[in-house]
Amino acid sequence: MKKKKAGLLIGIGIALVVLVVAVPILTSLNTRVTEYPYSPELPTPGIGVDIKNDGFAMRAYIAWNKFYNNTASALWRAPEGIVKKSLKVTARDGAEIGGYILEPAGSENETLTTMLYCHGGAFFMPILPSSLGCAAYYVKELNCRVFMPEYRLTPANPYPTPVNDCYDTLKYLAEYKYTDTEKVIIYGESAGGDLAAEVMHMCRDEELLKPMAHMLIYPVTDCAQHYASLSEYEHATWSREANLNMWKLYLDGRETSALPYAVPMLMENYENFPPVYIEPSEMDTLRDQAIAYAEKMRTYGVDVTETVIEGAYHGFDGNMDSELVKRTLEARVNWLKTIEKESQN
Repeated sequence: MKKKKAGLLIGIGIALVVLVVAVPILTSLNTRVTEYPYSPELPTPGIGVDIKNDGFAMRAYIAWNKFYNNTASALWRAPEGIVKKSLKVTARDGAEIGGYILEPAGSENETLTTMLYCHGGAFFMPILPSSLGCAAYYVKELNCRVFMPEYRLTPANPYPTPVNDCYDTLKYLAEYKYTDTEKVIIYGESAGGDLAAEVMHMCRDEELLKPMAHMLIYPVTDCAQHYASLSEYEHATWSREANLNMWKLYLDGRETSALPYAVPMLMENYENFPPVYIEPSEMDTLRDQAIAYAEKMRTYGVDVTETVIEGAYHGFDGNMDSELVKRTLEARVNWLKTIEKESQN
């Protein structure tokens, strides 16, 4: 009994030391978000992430974030009527890619519309419960199956590993017995939007399949730092400094000319693209690069639906009780339903 008590006290002591040391480090990487005139239908974000450098503090933050969100996502329970399963894909280098498959209950032997969901998180965050919540909404409303890969993360895995993991998951999805390859959606949010755009180009170039639709939500599309929204919303939820350092980690100091697919805005071939839905948030550093990417695709003849969400900040759709978020999710689903209906004609 004395040994157990002593062990417990030692454990508590270690935990306190970790908290005393770690909390100042981790909080140094958060930034108080400047208040902008956000929609009153959204809660005002209080803290934003600001990856300021490539030092110990940032890496400690990334390690903690990965542990916390991996645990939270593993514990996340799918809503009634939806089944959450583990995804296991063997990557091209032999590594095992984890993640999740969400599908309607009782549909395991049914051929369904299928979505590759490239989650956001600045290339260094794992799957978040909020992404699983959005995916579950699509499963319910579209009667579809969602594949969400836990692609390998920066800084240990810069480009091309994250996008290769996503593309290898698309290959797995295409070979999955109950995938209708004529009804595949390539979807991405934030940094996952960059990955989804890269995957779309790779899929077209390698003629893997012809996706039915391509959906990009407040996406990262360009490493250039000249966009007006980067200054206008410099201290918003996703700050200008965080955006700059995210790209430093992803590109790993290499010239973009040597990195095919890494930066969607630098791509010049948009032949055989499916209809695209792109959704910038108004009060987001990434707004203008998303709009620029939409315009570039239009100039190449792509059917683009662009919807700027007024009063919204980066990652706003994590607040699924918000009436604005409910309307936004409904609009996304309605667009996808329209595209699916048109594809059948």
